Amino acid sequence: MDILDRKSSPLTEEEWHRIDEAVIVTARNMLVGRKIIEVLGPLGPGVYALPYSIFSGRQPAGMDMVGDREDLMAAAERRETINIPMLFKDFKIFWRDVEADRHLGIPLDVSVAAVASADVVMQEDELLFNGNKELGHKGLMTAEGRLKVKKSEWKEGGNPLADAVKAVNALTSAGHYGPYAMAVSPFLYGQMIRVYGSTGMLELDQVTALLRGKVYPCSAIQENKAVIVATGIQNLNLAIGQDLVTSYTASENMNHIFRVFETVALLIRRADAICTIE
Repeated sequence: MDILDRKSSPLTEEEWHRIDEAVIVTARNMLVGRKIIEVLGPLGPGVYALPYSIFSGRQPAGMDMVGDREDLMAAAERRETINIPMLFKDFKIFWRDVEADRHLGIPLDVSVAAVASADVVMQEDELLFNGNKELGHKGLMTAEGRLKVKKSEWKEGGNPLADAVKAVNALTSAGHYGPYAMAVSPFLYGQMIRVYGSTGMLELDQVTALLRGKVYPCSAIQENKAVIVATGIQNLNLAIGQDLVTSYTASENMNHIFRVFETVALLIRRADAICTIE
């Protein structure tokens, strides 16, 4: 079944290409969660829910001369199932705009598709970082069992690095040795853009070196908070049923209605691979 129903739309293949490009480029420029969480999927647009494994604790690997031990098996602590919601935003292209652009020989204006894409991807990061109470989803900033360190005053030089060191130490003590990635509020990100001591380096660069990963500003995070995660599929996954795409939905009063949508959910396999700074 063609759920996108693009053949029913009046757009040419080139016009659809322009919409797709606007939607994807906008998403690529804005999304933060996908930069620090590995993707699982796409699983299919009809997948409502997904069972997944949750792990806890750590055990050493075996080391002997014959390998004849059965008490060192890696196994999930339990299995849970998470629903995969749809994130969507509709937009309208007026029939006169389509006809006028074609008459003038200019490319179709697809800025409204980019606006819809921006709204959807902001909702995605909101889900990944803050969760959703109605759906029973936890985010990186709200996960039960996550590690926490107290945030110091980042107006003072050296404190962002000191807090990052505390978070990395907490993650290391829990058995997560990196590499790490960090997301911070735009406000705190701005406080990292300054020279660290007499090193001639930005404090942001010092934190990046510590993490062996990147630091990203994220509008979904509240003003005075940050989070560091130990990356890897053993810790976190972003489950994608249907990746971000645009469908044609209807003709209404001669105008054309489209929908930008996706289905996604955050799988937290090891909550102690997340450390918030707050």
